[in-house]
Amino acid sequence: MGHDEKPPSADTGALAEAVAQPMRSRVAFERLRERTDELELIISGISLVALVSLPGWLFDQWVRLDVHVDGRRGVFVEFGFPITIGLCYTLAAAFLIHLVARAYWVGLIGLKSVFPQGIRWDRVTSQGPVMREWLSKQLADIEPFIDASDRFASTVFSIVSLVTLSFVWMIVPTSALLLMIDFIGRATAIPESISASILIAFVVALASVSFLLFMLDRHVGWLRARGREASPKLIATVRALSQLQGWFYPQRLLLPVQLIFESNLPKHTFSIAFGTIVAVTTLIGTTQLNTATEFTLIGDYRFATSEDMSSGIRTAHYEDMRASSDTLLRVPVIPSDRVMDPYVRLFLPYIPARDNTVLKQRCPDGVGDASHRACVAALWSVTLDGVPLDLDGFEFSERRDLGMRGLQGYVPTGALALGRHALVIQWKSGVPSKSKRRPGEITYHVPFWFAPPYQLDVEPPTTTRRAPMVPLNSAPVAPAKPEHTD
Repeated sequence: MGHDEKPPSADTGALAEAVAQPMRSRVAFERLRERTDELELIISGISLVALVSLPGWLFDQWVRLDVHVDGRRGVFVEFGFPITIGLCYTLAAAFLIHLVARAYWVGLIGLKSVFPQGIRWDRVTSQGPVMREWLSKQLADIEPFIDASDRFASTVFSIVSLVTLSFVWMIVPTSALLLMIDFIGRATAIPESISASILIAFVVALASVSFLLFMLDRHVGWLRARGREASPKLIATVRALSQLQGWFYPQRLLLPVQLIFESNLPKHTFSIAFGTIVAVTTLIGTTQLNTATEFTLIGDYRFATSEDMSSGIRTAHYEDMRASSDTLLRVPVIPSDRVMDPYVRLFLPYIPARDNTVLKQRCPDGVGDASHRACVAALWSVTLDGVPLDLDGFEFSERRDLGMRGLQGYVPTGALALGRHALVIQWKSGVPSKSKRRPGEITYHVPFWFAPPYQLDVEPPTTTRRAPMVPLNSAPVAPAKPEHTD
């Protein structure tokens, strides 16, 4: 028995027609566009609040970590934190610009809804006839300004997103590589020079891949412009390099935004703007950290310069006077500028980023605390009123109140006269250098005033002869009996 063929139903025909036509997008862009303005405002507001407060926290973490690290970890701290801090400030400024543009846009829309007739030029009295005629042509309708502010705000928001993703994608692989190199280096005792070479080779390889891809792709375009087709090997090489670059650069995530800007903005505008943002971001963070130790960035202290203050009183040298702004000044400290005890406590900081390079050259790997202590003490020379002091009695000290480790000793003051005295402390690497991080020699002047409590109420002597000083912990001495002669 044969089977009668059934004619295709309407549903089957509709399905076939739908399959034959290109698939339509499920996204109603116009409808979504009406909602993105509110989302932009919410995201910008929250991000601005977070980004304004984040640099302070990052700076505190940098201050806490920078004094303890050197080598591979020092590189990570020295370069990672400035970039992150600069990125926060850059993004905060961009979000602020976006909020201002959006606020202007909202204000224009409000004016348009309240005053739909726009500007009534016959009632404008602040301008003369010539200006009214010219402005009426320039400001004929407010809608172009509404559209322009809307476009500007959306453009700024998109650029902020692109910059953020680009920096995050740049920092994450580099940080992962640094941590991996540090872990392998500490586990296998690889020299730091080799670790630095690995990092430099990684950066150079990425730059070389990008440059080679750019040049080969341009060569293919040059050949096609002259009616010639590139070889299959050249095409395959370009595609392979593109895939390799995609492992470290998320093309599907970043290129849509980047290429839209490049193709719609004036030539080279996007490249210049993006490069400027990256440069400013790096400069802001580095500048903040470099100027954190300055007393002021704006001042006219012509007769009290920083050189003048080198032998004066600086709060960083006195524990009871140190402020939060002195945290980055890792200098020798004593308890106070007024000394009332028979000993003055002196702390000499040990800074790995500055000292380790010198100590590795000077001192072999010693065994025991005494060898390390003598090696670190050899970096310092201390004089009190020009008299050299012996540092053999100084001990290693961990000062968590100062956030540092170093040498600490007690300088006797029992033989000092009342009044001003000065400790002159020198750190010497023995190698001349102009680097602030690893200088060749540093000299600190720490003046103090000796005023023991047992002499505060004593009347000054009537003669020029100074009475001998008696230490606080000494036994009282009976006055000598005068001799009588017959």
